[in-house]
Amino acid sequence: MSRLVVLCLCIAAATAATIGDKKDSRIVGGVEALPDEYPYVVTIQRNFVFWSSHVCGGSILNGFHVLSSANCFFNNLSARYRVQAGKLRLNAVEATEQTIQVQRITIHPGYNGGISANDIAILRLASPFGFTDSIQPVVLPTIDTIPSGVVRIAGWGSTSMGLLPSMPNILQQTRVAIVPNLECQILMGGSGIGPVNEDMVCVGPITGGIGTCDGDSGNPVVQVVNQQYVQVGIVGWHPRPCGHAGIPSGGARVSAFIEWINLNAEF
Repeated sequence: MSRLVVLCLCIAAATAATIGDKKDSRIVGGVEALPDEYPYVVTIQRNFVFWSSHVCGGSILNGFHVLSSANCFFNNLSARYRVQAGKLRLNAVEATEQTIQVQRITIHPGYNGGISANDIAILRLASPFGFTDSIQPVVLPTIDTIPSGVVRIAGWGSTSMGLLPSMPNILQQTRVAIVPNLECQILMGGSGIGPVNEDMVCVGPITGGIGTCDGDSGNPVVQVVNQQYVQVGIVGWHPRPCGHAGIPSGGARVSAFIEWINLNAEF
């Protein structure tokens, strides 16, 4: 084989590898976040004997409390968890990060598992976060407000649209639109008979190709209002396979649970 042919084959292989790496490094339809872009986002990790593994996302409510989804812990309350804030890369020790053990998990008493109402939980930490440019609390919405428009979601959930997950090391982000609740109810099984109720928020697009995936439960759904990150939802479910057309992602609407959050996130 001539040197020219060998050179061409090497270039083609390198190009294909580069394209493949870019595809695998992106969330379902999203892009990598920048340092300190989402200071309220945390990774919740389950502790094992010699290591910890990301299981869900969450948002910082205050120094001692993190907001997440109940489905992350519903059948694993006896497990031990830790929370890491100020993170961008899961596989690296970063100067901005803080790691704190979870002392207690409070699941909404009305949650019954799976895609159902009241999919919300609050984690009480063993010690408080120290707030920095990389670690900040999210802002809660006004009680019972109904969100609309474009929202942001960031997390370390799978980037794969296939059946097998592909977990990223770098925080991923995407911007999507809220799907009106009635439309979401119909898409999820029919108005009044599906698993979606008025205390939930759904996000699209329902055309597919963009959305949350395994490991994204608990991630905050936020809107930027007056230069503040206001959390309007909590990721609780997603299509299978991820990014599948015709089925929105969704979860608890935060404004429906303000009183419960305030009651269970006191110092």
